[in-house]
Amino acid sequence: MSKAKFEIAFEGHPFDEGEIDVRDLAPTLLALGDVVQAANKALNGDRANARLKMATTDEGSFVVALTMDVGWLTDMLDAVDAHKQRFDAANQVMDLIIKGTTIIGGGTIGLIAAVKALKGKPPDKVKLKSDGTAEINTNRNNFLVDERTLKLMQDSPTREAIADFGKNASQVDGLDYLRIGADTEASKAVRLTKTDLTSFKKPPEADEPGTETTRREAWLKIVTMHFTFGYKWRFSPRGERPFLAEMEDPHFQNDVQKGKVTLHANDTIRCQLREEQSISASSLITTIYVEKVLEHRPGARQMNLL
Repeated sequence: MSKAKFEIAFEGHPFDEGEIDVRDLAPTLLALGDVVQAANKALNGDRANARLKMATTDEGSFVVALTMDVGWLTDMLDAVDAHKQRFDAANQVMDLIIKGTTIIGGGTIGLIAAVKALKGKPPDKVKLKSDGTAEINTNRNNFLVDERTLKLMQDSPTREAIADFGKNASQVDGLDYLRIGADTEASKAVRLTKTDLTSFKKPPEADEPGTETTRREAWLKIVTMHFTFGYKWRFSPRGERPFLAEMEDPHFQNDVQKGKVTLHANDTIRCQLREEQSISASSLITTIYVEKVLEHRPGARQMNLL
C-alpha cells in the first residue's frame, strides 16, 4: 500500500473559526475523490485502486488533511517490488494532480494548476520534450507539465471529474480561495478563486474535420449564374434537385463576360466536377466545384414546328 498526504483549505471569513457546513464540504471532497480515482485509473489502469481519506482539521480557515491510498491489486508483493516502474505510486499520482509552481520557476506544474492556467480553453500548442515533459503554450502564458500530467489533461473521465470538483467547490458560500497543498520553501500551493473553479469546465473536444475529394464528369443544366465574387452558380442534374457549385474555370467565365459564349436558362454544360466532403464528428459538409467546362450546349429557344 502506498500513501500520500496533502491538505485542502477553504479560505474566507466564514471559515476563520475552523467550521464549515457539511453540505458544502461533502460535495467538494467527494468530487475531489472522483478526480483522484479518475487520475489513478488513467495512470495505473486496473492494476491499482485509489481511495481518498479525511484525517484531521486545523484552525485559521477550514483545513482538511487528506490521505490518498493506492493499493496494488495483486497478491504477489514480490512481483510488485520487482516491477515498481509499472505503477505510479500514491505520492507520484498526487504530485501529478496538485503540484503547484516552484519558487525559482522552470519546473513542472500539476493537473489542477495546469487546468487553472488554461481557463477552460484548449491550449494553442503542445510540444513534447525529450526529458519526459511537455511544454504547453497559450495566448497568455507558457508552462511545463510532466507527460503523465498531459495524459491526465487529455483523459476525458479525469477532466469531467475536475469540472465537477470545480462546480461543487465554487458553490461554497463565502469562499475566497480554495488552497490545495501547502506552501513550502521549494513550491507554492495552488490557490483557486471562484472564477478559477468555474473555469474548470471540460473544454470542447477538438473537432478536426477530414476531407474526402472525388472528381467526376457530368452534364448539368444551368439554372442561375453569377459573376460576382463569392456567389455560386445553380445547376440541375438530369432529374435531380438543383444544387449550388462554385465556378472555377476562368477561361469559360472570361469567354462569357467577353460575349464569346452566350448563356441562357436551360443551357447545358459538360464539365469536370470536384466534390469535397468535410467530415467531422458533428457534421458532414459537401462543397461542389466546377473545375473545367468541357462543352457548352445552348438550350432550345423556341419550339420547332416544321
